[in-house]
Amino acid sequence: MQKLRRVGLETGNLTDEELRFIDTEIIGAAWPVLHAREIFEKKILPNAGIRSIRHYTQTDMGGAVIDMNGEDISLDRTVLVHDDVMIPVIHKEFSINWRDILAARHNNQPLDVTEGQNAARQVAEDENRLLLSGETTAFPALGIEGLCSATGNLAEAGGAWPANAIADVNDAIAELEAVGFSGGPYVLIGRVDLIRKLYQEIGTTGDTYLSFLKDNGIIDGVIADDGLYGATDVTTSALVVVPGRNNFELVVGQDLTTWEYQLQNMNKLFRVYEVVTPHIKRPESICELTGVS
Repeated sequence: MQKLRRVGLETGNLTDEELRFIDTEIIGAAWPVLHAREIFEKKILPNAGIRSIRHYTQTDMGGAVIDMNGEDISLDRTVLVHDDVMIPVIHKEFSINWRDILAARHNNQPLDVTEGQNAARQVAEDENRLLLSGETTAFPALGIEGLCSATGNLAEAGGAWPANAIADVNDAIAELEAVGFSGGPYVLIGRVDLIRKLYQEIGTTGDTYLSFLKDNGIIDGVIADDGLYGATDVTTSALVVVPGRNNFELVVGQDLTTWEYQLQNMNKLFRVYEVVTPHIKRPESICELTGVS
């Protein structure tokens, strides 16, 4: 009786080279979509098994004392209130048929990873929405707060853009300066169609609204992404924020990657996933412009 044996690459098992190709092509498709993390500094965790981190909100002491002899003692303590920030898995699955693997190999062609690239973009888009908006009515996200939904962020009413854009942004910056965020850097965040309005020329000056904001040092950067929603999923909000590790950061247990395993029907199932969460430390570094159109 002939012994059972594997017949080399005919098993449909992926080689290391093929796995590297899949990972490179799929993750490479996601990076251009990851707009929100451009303003988030990373905090790398030891591993993806950590499910939450503890955050403390500090309440200031009472004021100092002015007297002649220094005999009075002004003694109190800061109040620290803790909150646990959840660290979820963002993932999307896809499969590659075992016959497609063999066909690509024998025809000396690269594997078709179109579905995997699409899956990676879905993960990237969810990351953008989680970081920018956090949980909203139509976007369950374990109660995680993003920039727009952070408890305690500032708010300022906006108007029609582009006509009111410069005034609205200046009003938001004034709100930030009033609580101590003077000098920036200030980054404007809006949905794609809203930011596109800023490319309109201001009269016949030759300047666009966006170039005016940048060239005059009003803002230091701009992010356009449709992952920005208000608390009730409204699309009429914009943000002016002050980035920095002390204000908000991206907590990373596992950066974007792929995982492969064999199905019973010989096909390969892949998961594109990451373990990340926004950590909003100082919500007062965020000003939401509401009612912008």
